[in-house]
Amino acid sequence: MHAHDLIHDNVQLLSLPEVCLRIQQLADDPRADMTEFAQLVSQDPALTTRLLKLVNSAYYGFPGRVDTLTRAVNLVGIAELRNLTLAMAAIDVFGGLGNERFDMLGFWRHSIYCALLARFLAKRARVLHAERLFIAGLLHDVGRLLIFGLLPERAAMILQRLVRGEEVCAAERAELGFDHAEVGYELLTLWLLPQALCSAVAHHHRNEPPQDAHLETSLVHIANHIAHQVEATAQDRSSPRYDPFGGFTHPQILADLPEHPLIDDIAPAIWAASGLSSEVVDAAVTAAATDFDEILNILYRV
Repeated sequence: MHAHDLIHDNVQLLSLPEVCLRIQQLADDPRADMTEFAQLVSQDPALTTRLLKLVNSAYYGFPGRVDTLTRAVNLVGIAELRNLTLAMAAIDVFGGLGNERFDMLGFWRHSIYCALLARFLAKRARVLHAERLFIAGLLHDVGRLLIFGLLPERAAMILQRLVRGEEVCAAERAELGFDHAEVGYELLTLWLLPQALCSAVAHHHRNEPPQDAHLETSLVHIANHIAHQVEATAQDRSSPRYDPFGGFTHPQILADLPEHPLIDDIAPAIWAASGLSSEVVDAAVTAAATDFDEILNILYRV
């Protein structure tokens, strides 16, 4: 079996909702206007509610209350609406794929935090339509979720390798012949996402970014690395109040960390491709943590 087969053998299970597909199509139509988008979103009450909550969150910081879909669409724009609906739909699509060995909440906590980091880094790197990096960050590890949900017995073998200290992609390739980054690439390709985002997901573990998406890949790579390091550095995982992401908003916590604890292992080629320097890390961690709880509750509905 190849990664392509895993996705295409489960096309019906992994298909996006009709309203999301229609929004993606409408976003590609230069003749479409904001009213059409608002009418389309209004057909899905749950999506409408979450979209209005998100637009009214501190994540956007719009002055005044946004009460109508038309105003929400006008404020965030077509590109952002497209990404928001895709994010919400993706989380819903995978809702039933977990198993008892897979921490679904932990997975989406990491993914949403990585998405916030990627979006912040993209803005610092002056990426055009930086919001699309939120999607790449959100879906960078979705292949892991699919492996656990669709191949539970093989996933159990992968877990045993991880316990022995093997690197995740190497463990997956040893058991399956492919890794979660390849699975993610195939899914995003099926969903007709931009090639640069597909490539970023495919290569997010590599220390040499591909030529076709070197900027996007480097930003997702850095965001993923920081997210993992923040999780590893956080204390008292057994506490019911454990919050490795929000906890890093406190300046004293950042000040008490060893020098450059989050970026020592990021390859120079990745930094060069991103156009950023390690000085951006503390600001990224603080900014992402500020929005984390609110975005998690809106998107994942914990």
